Amino acid sequence: MLVPARSASAQGSEGRIMNARTGSIVLVALLASGTAAQRADFEARREAARAELRGALEGYVEWCQASNLFNERRKACELLLELEPAHTAALKTLGYTRDKSGAWQPPAKPKAFRDFDKQALAEAPARWRAATEGYVQAMLGLLEAGELSAEQREQAAAEALRFDPDNARLHGLLGDVASDKGWVLPETLRAKAQRELLRGHVKQALEGAVSVAVPVALSERERKIPLRFEAVAAPGLRVVGTASKDELQLTAQAVLALESFLQAVFTSDHELPLDTTVFLLSDPAQRAPFVAHHPSIPPDERAAYERLEGGGVQGTNDFAFWTGDMQRRIDGSVRLVLGYWLSGAFQIDVRQGWVYEGFGLFLTRALVRTRMTWLAEPASVGDPQQGVVLRQRLLDPATNWMDESLRLLQEKRQPPLGELFKKSALQLTTEDVLTSYTLATYLLEAHPEIVPKLLSRLGTGYSASAAFQEGLGMDLATFERHLARWLKERN
Repeated sequence: MLVPARSASAQGSEGRIMNARTGSIVLVALLASGTAAQRADFEARREAARAELRGALEGYVEWCQASNLFNERRKACELLLELEPAHTAALKTLGYTRDKSGAWQPPAKPKAFRDFDKQALAEAPARWRAATEGYVQAMLGLLEAGELSAEQREQAAAEALRFDPDNARLHGLLGDVASDKGWVLPETLRAKAQRELLRGHVKQALEGAVSVAVPVALSERERKIPLRFEAVAAPGLRVVGTASKDELQLTAQAVLALESFLQAVFTSDHELPLDTTVFLLSDPAQRAPFVAHHPSIPPDERAAYERLEGGGVQGTNDFAFWTGDMQRRIDGSVRLVLGYWLSGAFQIDVRQGWVYEGFGLFLTRALVRTRMTWLAEPASVGDPQQGVVLRQRLLDPATNWMDESLRLLQEKRQPPLGELFKKSALQLTTEDVLTSYTLATYLLEAHPEIVPKLLSRLGTGYSASAAFQEGLGMDLATFERHLARWLKERN
């Protein structure tokens, strides 16, 4: 096989490519070296501050001993052991003894300590602040230098807040804001205001949809389905079914309100198609004749509907739900239409699982106060029973999902966001659904201004991790810690 000779220009291009690659390698190496140096400098400066803190605490221990404040002395000795696990004097004070091998062993029963001098005890807080103030200032200095990684900033801030939780200068560096509950994230106050705004959108949307739908005659295609249908209609919407007239009216109101609500939430003018039709079947047994006689469901696709609680009819703007009681059917119909609206407005569908389920559940609950319709199943790996128990709790209307989400984070059972973003709605576990709901809640309450652009990018295939990080300005690991704090403050 003959190989064409390379031209001089090709060789020159290759040389430039090689130089660029070499330059990239050097740049990566320099960045890695800089990161390592930054990490080493941070550790060195923190260790120097800890050494000073140990000395100050030892002085505090001596004062406590002389003042007969033995419980205060215990507090300082426990902190000394955190800073220096082999601190001999602190170990002895707390009742540790050496075994035959020379290793320190804790007392079988912790020693009891008391404070005896009330006048000295009143003086103790000021002396404790004086002992720890140098360390707080050192952490503040690290933060103000502005050369720390996100993780280092969190470490320095946490250590400073431990000793001075109300330091305004420190909270200012962290971007916190004052509230009636102390210092909180800006998103915590923003979310509180946004929840009121969302409730206003719901109220306005529902009031605008009251009594809009009126009874109408059945269309020709509806009469061909051998079920005792009645119908109501409003501009652009029909609700047809064997359900009660009240249910038909309530569903029409919910769907009409949904469109108005979504337009307000996403600042979008996207509308549902003018021939949107919702079918409500009061008995699951009515599914078979409905599917068999709907003109747009081919015979070879009818079996697929047997496994569903409801669904959209491919190639039409028809939706049908045949499971549960009235509230269940209204919830399911809203979810189906909501998913259709998201697809039209942002090209979001079940492939973007966390968006489809998270936003779908949040918005359905905001409008009709239920979240009964979701696609995920309990996990088949890990502890499946744990997933079943969680699912049962989430289906209980009295359960606070945000409390459950906080517990999931605290127990370190939350799914990694990078993995969650890769899943379709059909692949989500119960834990995935709860985390998706939490993410949607955070975004719609704390950063509603970025949501439309975020969904638009996701709908066009942009990386979920990249879009999420660009929108929030945090890497996923930092955001997960940020989210945990927000959940605590929100609750």
